[in-house]
Amino acid sequence: MSLTRPVGILGGTFDPVHNGHLRLAIELVDQLGLAEMRLIPSARPPHRGEPAASPGQRAKWLRVAIAEQPGLRLDDRELLRDGPSYSVDTLVGLRAELPDTPLCLVMGMDVFAGLPDWHEWQRLFDYAHILLVARPGTDEALPAAAQAVLDARLQPHAAALGQSLAGAIVRCEPPPLAISASRIRSLLAAGRSPRFLLPDVVLADILDADVYRQQQPADCA
Repeated sequence: MSLTRPVGILGGTFDPVHNGHLRLAIELVDQLGLAEMRLIPSARPPHRGEPAASPGQRAKWLRVAIAEQPGLRLDDRELLRDGPSYSVDTLVGLRAELPDTPLCLVMGMDVFAGLPDWHEWQRLFDYAHILLVARPGTDEALPAAAQAVLDARLQPHAAALGQSLAGAIVRCEPPPLAISASRIRSLLAAGRSPRFLLPDVVLADILDADVYRQQQPADCA
């Protein structure tokens, strides 16, 4: 079977989308030669609190943030689906649409540490590779169960992503950019400026809608 160029998948609450998300996506597209990076906002994240901003707001911010950036694409399928936003369901849908395309699910090391607690986590590797990214300032030590998965599936070279549809783990080391959505929400709640941490067009809409000023949302990056 002839495979097309891999497609990256970057999920999250994007509450709000910030420059750390966007720069990571661009770096991975460039480093790995991906056809594109799908940015997929989660409607009901199973392992986190309810996002403070509405699904419509978060999708709007992503749309305007990437409007002029080739290689980045908003995919709102999880916002349109009922029930919890399970990654395996998203991958099943993407695989049906892209049968000959390797799928590469971006995952922070801190998130990967809890992978064995995910819904049907073993099936993720039937549909996608994992791009494992260390977040700045985080401890990369893994629990035994997650370390066993890493040891069994880790490939030393990114070329493995284009050689099969799914199943590998590849470490990626984009330049660090330590920005978090929780920090942005805290600044806004305190009436302080988070400018230069997120796109100006997104910040302007947040301020206009006064989304975070009085809220103390759960810690969703």
